[in-house]
Amino acid sequence: MITLSTEMILTLLQLKRIGNKTILKLTQQIQTPISSLEQLYRFWRTLKGKDFESKTKEDLDDANRIAKRIIFQCEQEGIGIISFFEDSYPEILKSCKDEEGKLDPPLILYYRGNIKVLRKHGIAIIGTREPTANGVLAGKHFSSEFAKRGYNIVSGLAIGCDTTGHQGALAVGGATTAFLANGLDWASIYPKENLNLAKDIVTKGGLLLSEYPIGQTCGKYSLVARDRLQAGLSYATIVIQTGERGGTMHAVNATINSKKPLFAVEYKTYEDTKHDKVQGNIELIRDGKAQPLRSTAIDEAIRFIENAYKVPKREVKQTTLQLDL
Repeated sequence: MITLSTEMILTLLQLKRIGNKTILKLTQQIQTPISSLEQLYRFWRTLKGKDFESKTKEDLDDANRIAKRIIFQCEQEGIGIISFFEDSYPEILKSCKDEEGKLDPPLILYYRGNIKVLRKHGIAIIGTREPTANGVLAGKHFSSEFAKRGYNIVSGLAIGCDTTGHQGALAVGGATTAFLANGLDWASIYPKENLNLAKDIVTKGGLLLSEYPIGQTCGKYSLVARDRLQAGLSYATIVIQTGERGGTMHAVNATINSKKPLFAVEYKTYEDTKHDKVQGNIELIRDGKAQPLRSTAIDEAIRFIENAYKVPKREVKQTTLQLDL
């Protein structure tokens, strides 16, 4: 049942101190679906609490005008909108958790491209913006191999490992989704260096996703918030290369707290094992938080992922998967 229409969700999101988590809680109090502003007025008057009672009818009217403008702009730009309550919303994302393990799914998803890509199981490819030469090879290799096996390669369009993930999938005609921390209009795409890659993803049957409307620029907060979505949309996460304190760890922690399979590529050359941007991989494997992953056992990795989703509670067991780098 669509408890709140897309327009009404967008209306609520324009109100100060009202976000995804608050709106999700409110939906538990909704007895009949709300799809009009008049219905929202009536429901709002039943709510108790300063954050609700301080919002006037004029506030809701102003918020609704912004919501309608967002919808119109998306239509003009060729950007679609799906809400948490629609059938096309990916089921796995409804249980999305942040890096602290708190439930935090987006209520609105903006998309550009082939929405049917979301029917495929996602594999997140993440890592540093400054990979080694072997890191570039690893990113392209694993993304292409998983894509050839029917997986949707999920990443964030960033320079470095993210780029290799998208490129690897596209190179074999596979599916890839870029979760962005900004609006999906071409002027807002970040980083600018990957604007053509973003367009290639759409042209070649892939998908761009965001929880941010047209015109929203990228910021530090939105980049961190985006990381939870890459992990949330995916059945497993693969760390190509990361330092011990890299930004990649936001998605890593979200994966761990969601109890999803986490893999870290294991390297054997001296150059890679001593590199700063690989120490996070080594630490994750050493501490038993991630499976060591090498290229000669991708099918074993897939079996591990498939088995993980056959039982309600999963624990990481140490098994070595070979990568000849």
